[in-house]
Amino acid sequence: MCCGVKNGDCRNLVLRDTNLYQKLESVLESSGWPDCLTSNLSREITPLDQFSISVSGCPNGCSRPQIADFGLLQALYPRVEEESCTGCGECVYACREDAIDLEDGIAEINPELCLACGKCVKACPEHALYPNVVGYRVQVGGKLGRHPRLAAELPDIKSEQEVLNILANCLQKHQRCYRPGLRFGQVVAEQGLGHINGPANNSSESL
Repeated sequence: MCCGVKNGDCRNLVLRDTNLYQKLESVLESSGWPDCLTSNLSREITPLDQFSISVSGCPNGCSRPQIADFGLLQALYPRVEEESCTGCGECVYACREDAIDLEDGIAEINPELCLACGKCVKACPEHALYPNVVGYRVQVGGKLGRHPRLAAELPDIKSEQEVLNILANCLQKHQRCYRPGLRFGQVVAEQGLGHINGPANNSSESL
């Protein structure tokens, strides 16, 4: 597992004081995946056999969640309190995605461009921008190798519990399809996202 937030070493960190790292490890251990891997391999387990999890503290993705089996990017989607907005433009200058414009002197956010980094919230001197949705962008099925594949991003920003449920579902789906050498990215490419974007389901038959 690669984690850019475990030690708080991301200067652009969106969330702090989170113990998600330990909870992800717990889901991985209790899913049955370690036993599945051991029982299906007659050789030494290598890093490429493992189910990789990567957590990034911001959209920069330095821990490379886009090529992990299961990747997370911390996210904060802002909301504008129009009564407090003075139209100073500080949020516009702070946004690297050009996702904010001033409409009639009021900040307006383009959800199609916003990467939910939270920089505009920190930049606003009037506190007119505040966190509306805080959580994680979830990406699944990324991999390198001979046939590299960028992870598919699930819609919406997910809560911590939703993240844990989705991870459990991914692990169940992977175990159902597993054979030596098979990466989860190949499972996603062949079968799609299925029912992974929902409550945790321990029945592999429904995945």
